[in-house]
Amino acid sequence: RIVSILEQARGNVVRAVNTNMVLAYWLIGREIVEEIQRGKGRAKYGAKVIDDLSARLTERYGQGFSVANLQWFRKFYLAYHERITIPYPMGTESALLQIPRPTGTELSRAEKGFPADSHTSQGFSPQLSWSHYRALMRVENREARDFYEQEAAAGGWDKRTLERQIQSFYYERILKSRKPKKMLVEGRNLPVPVIPAADELKNPYVLEFLGLP
Repeated sequence: RIVSILEQARGNVVRAVNTNMVLAYWLIGREIVEEIQRGKGRAKYGAKVIDDLSARLTERYGQGFSVANLQWFRKFYLAYHERITIPYPMGTESALLQIPRPTGTELSRAEKGFPADSHTSQGFSPQLSWSHYRALMRVENREARDFYEQEAAAGGWDKRTLERQIQSFYYERILKSRKPKKMLVEGRNLPVPVIPAADELKNPYVLEFLGLP
């Protein structure tokens, strides 16, 4: 029982870091998009905004705020600027998962103690890390991207499992399958490696976010 307590507590720490990192990057992306939209000659002004911001943040916080990373944050906000009802592929399930739109008002408002398969009030699953969302953003089809997000959280997929499902066209195969419910159950019960909390916190993205070497 003590082992269970410790493992759950460590998992909560990892989820708290991931949740705050994902929300922070969404908020940064929103700031960038809104600033660029207010500027004149958006294309040229946008490049200048990102270049200047990268230089200033790098000077203050070190690694993690390159121009390329800031472009990822901008892309992240554009991909998820609204949270909508995420349905299963047509004909597979009658239930819908309602994900509320992120409010983005206060980082401190992120709620604590959510069940493993729930979403925070900001609309992002505490089960999914920034690595997951980087993989998801490579999916151009919005319905497919939303589906992979939902199934990754429900199945507890690590980033590699998520990427493998995307590369094998799991969404498209379910749409064509005669037994989509069976495929969904199988997908949610895929063997996923158990990664120690310490190793998850050593992820380069996490270290950069926390300002650790």
